[in-house]
Amino acid sequence: MAARKSRPPSGRRLRVYIASVAAGIIAAGLALVLSSLLVFVLKLPVSYSGFFALISFGLGCLVAGFTAGAMKRQGGMSAGVKAALLFMTPVVLVGFVLQGFVESAPTDEFMILNRVIVAVMCGAIGGVLGVNRNNGF
Repeated sequence: MAARKSRPPSGRRLRVYIASVAAGIIAAGLALVLSSLLVFVLKLPVSYSGFFALISFGLGCLVAGFTAGAMKRQGGMSAGVKAALLFMTPVVLVGFVLQGFVESAPTDEFMILNRVIVAVMCGAIGGVLGVNRNNGF
């Protein structure tokens, strides 16, 4: 008789991704607050805010991927990418809502592509780091 692989219940898998997205939201929120404070204190031009937002988004994806990889303890790259894409989905939807679904300039599609690339790369790196971490973080 062939041995079956035991898979965790689907609720457990879903809980991993919900926790990782929550950790990513907290990290991105803190990074946004710190970058806003940095722009205010150093009196940097407001045009830098897009760059800081992308950095905060990447940090959120990295933390989401790290958390998913650390909780699953296997398949870090795929777990990190899944967590980062799940983190990215509400960000893109909120962006569409805030823009009011107005016909956008050609650069908006480029920004979405940038977000997807940043999400996939940071999520994959975070997932691999999460799986390979020591037990003491």
